[in-house]
Amino acid sequence: MESKCQTDHTVQLNEDQAFWLSLKDDNAMALNKLFNKYHKKLYFYGLKLTGNHNQVLDGIQDLFANIWETRDSLSDVTYVKAYLFSILRYDLLKPKNIFNSPNIDDILIKDYRFVISPEELYIAKESQIEGVKIIEDLLADLSSKQKEIIYLKFFNNYSNTEISCVLSIRPQSVANLLARTIDRLRKKKNGSISSIQTKVPAAKKGY
Repeated sequence: MESKCQTDHTVQLNEDQAFWLSLKDDNAMALNKLFNKYHKKLYFYGLKLTGNHNQVLDGIQDLFANIWETRDSLSDVTYVKAYLFSILRYDLLKPKNIFNSPNIDDILIKDYRFVISPEELYIAKESQIEGVKIIEDLLADLSSKQKEIIYLKFFNNYSNTEISCVLSIRPQSVANLLARTIDRLRKKKNGSISSIQTKVPAAKKGY
């Protein structure tokens, strides 16, 4: 039987695809619904990539404006949410003096800093003070891409396939990196504490 999480995810995909097809058919309300549904999540994601409030707001406005302006030539999109995140990510990490390249990985800024604060992970109240320091240490041990995958997987309920769309890497690469990241977090966490509870669950297979 399909889990509730998978069912909800499928409903979201179907709704987003309906909005996408509708906006391609000149329905401005469909675009507005997508904007209202995702602009806050896009904002917080973009802020973690750059830390620049104005740049992120401009990027989101440009994203939806460009979608509307090019609606007649848009392709069908299976993972609309992931598509929105990937376009914003590309815009924010692309050096401003580069406009086109056949290989996205060749031009995106490599030394970006993806930030997750300890407060975004649940910490048992009785371990609050000790926990903040320990989780800071856990997060400091991860690369920006590892933090980004954790954020997309567990804070935005992305499948491995959707994460691969956002990061422009293969789904298997996402699964491997996610597994290594979770293993690394667990080993470091178990080596120092047992009372700190975090929201990072076991890695799940993409669907």
